Amino acid sequence: MVFDFRFNFDHSFTLSLIIAAASITATAIHFDSTRKQRKDRIWEINKGSLIELSKALADAIDVSSKLSDREFNKMNNIPDDTCTKGSVEINKKFQKTISDSLNVYKPLLNSELISAIEKYQQSEKNIGYAFEHGEFNVFEAYDHQGSAQKDLQKVVSCFIKEVAGI
Repeated sequence: MVFDFRFNFDHSFTLSLIIAAASITATAIHFDSTRKQRKDRIWEINKGSLIELSKALADAIDVSSKLSDREFNKMNNIPDDTCTKGSVEINKKFQKTISDSLNVYKPLLNSELISAIEKYQQSEKNIGYAFEHGEFNVFEAYDHQGSAQKDLQKVVSCFIKEVAGI
């Protein structure tokens, strides 16, 4: 006979090892499931505010780009037909969303995103100050604003990907 199963082997020890391995596997699955559920809850809680922030930011970047293009065309005597209709409302909505993010949703955001929003707000103040004191012309102000908004957008996008589990 090729297989001889008559050797002395402690089957209770083998059974104990199998049960221990199954218990370890079940515990690992449980912890992974708990971690995944937690991430899903965090995403569900943050989803509305983060999507709103991302949308308002994208709209503000678009408006800043159009306003910058319009000012560039004015400076260079280029005929301009850039439509900036609704830019005031878009910027107001963006500022409200930024304010809500810091004042309402701050406990739900990570420190990197909070820091990026605060950095953006400081950048806005610096751009306004520089413009008021003649350090920037209108084109440069819009250009710097757009750049600051794009920097914030990178951080917001990374945070959304992290929280959404993408």
